[in-house]
Amino acid sequence: MRSMGASGEAAVAGSPPHAGKSFWLQDYGAYQPNADLARDLYCDVLVIGGGIAGLSAAWHAAKSSSGRVVLIESEVIGFGASGRAAGWIMPQFGMDQVAIRKTYGDERAKAAFAYCLRAMNYTRETIAAQGLDSDYRHPGLMRVAFDDRWIGELEALHAMLEDFGVPDLRWLEGAEVQAAFAGNRNFRAASLDPNLGLLNPLKHVRSLKKLAASAGVEIFENTPALHLERRTGGVHVATPRGSVRASKLVVATNAFTHLLEGPLGREMRHLQSPVFARGAVTERLSPQQWSEIGWERGNAIESTLDLFHYMAPTRDGRIQFYWIYHGGHSRFGEMEPAASAEGAAASLDHLKRIFPRLRGVRLAHHWGGHMSGTCDLVPHLTTLGDDRVIYIGGCWGHGLAMSLLHGQTVADMLNDTRSELTDFWIVNRKPKPWPVRPFDHLGKGFHWHRLKRKALRRMAGSIFDDARPRGRGEQG
Repeated sequence: MRSMGASGEAAVAGSPPHAGKSFWLQDYGAYQPNADLARDLYCDVLVIGGGIAGLSAAWHAAKSSSGRVVLIESEVIGFGASGRAAGWIMPQFGMDQVAIRKTYGDERAKAAFAYCLRAMNYTRETIAAQGLDSDYRHPGLMRVAFDDRWIGELEALHAMLEDFGVPDLRWLEGAEVQAAFAGNRNFRAASLDPNLGLLNPLKHVRSLKKLAASAGVEIFENTPALHLERRTGGVHVATPRGSVRASKLVVATNAFTHLLEGPLGREMRHLQSPVFARGAVTERLSPQQWSEIGWERGNAIESTLDLFHYMAPTRDGRIQFYWIYHGGHSRFGEMEPAASAEGAAASLDHLKRIFPRLRGVRLAHHWGGHMSGTCDLVPHLTTLGDDRVIYIGGCWGHGLAMSLLHGQTVADMLNDTRSELTDFWIVNRKPKPWPVRPFDHLGKGFHWHRLKRKALRRMAGSIFDDARPRGRGEQG
């Protein structure tokens, strides 16, 4: 059966076999992608990249009367980070808040948090106002110390967030947080931040596709940008079976940006670097299992141990968790390294050590995907060379909410409109590029080696140390 895509052309029956790329893609079911671009066309605004940032930019551009708006996606909507992410809608900025404050100072760190908090609220409001099918809920985030030695670091983070003005932040001593999790003594202390929502990222981004199409955006899938260059009056982008001439270009390819070719592609080659992260979901837990572990709030959990322990319940009763310990920067920018079963097994073991009563639970699916890492630790949103090209990238794995708001910021930039959004300090800030090879690989390798050694030292003597006798944290 053939159906009409957003561009008005017949969509190709079936979909590329991407189900193995994430649980979200596997679970989504049948999907009908739009047709690829098979002709030459002209538009006012061309967006490259069909993730949340690209679709939001296209939707906002179309709403703001920016003329004819076209979006091309090299695979299918949701193939990249927007279809593999954790689905956390949180006011997080760049690599981490502590590093941002240390590097850029209080004023910029607080402005960044305010932008991200606005992004989180805007995402929630947009989902409600537009009726997006995103499986959204708002249970909050609990940052947890699973060892007494980690409490001091958590207290420092909690104090910093209070200083930032995080609304309704609460500190939970051991007895209180243990009571919230059925007496589990592995929870030594926690900082409860209600400012986090959870959603299904793939359903969210494909709902944004429908929203953008309803505003008049022409969307072509399975249409990679092969060659990008500036020409008189705008930009020219070649694709396998056609081309696009556009007055203005928005590049929203995130972790894939270094793969772009042509003179314009080479300008962006070193602005970001793909960072490989891994994720997994368990089988569905029974009502009895959920009751036994006491995770009734349904909040996300993040530990103070670097590179491990980012977990949350799914809408259908699983536990999803993400980790970077067995990931890191790809050596030569490759985008499809094999997802390590060893990493999935290690992280499942950590989950079971946190919740001993889940000792029999099994994995249902594990996968890998990339986030976009920047040398200067912060996201990028800037014109590149001149106002014909806007580049978005580098959200460091915290970008689902910010990417949606970026679309509104991009629309203001396209229309040369100054606003509170365009006054944000990262907008039109010159990005610091990564060094060229092999120096970039040596530096990135050293950085991740140092983080992993730090994690191993902090695990020593904790419930996550293989040399330590088990059972101390068993729930009563």
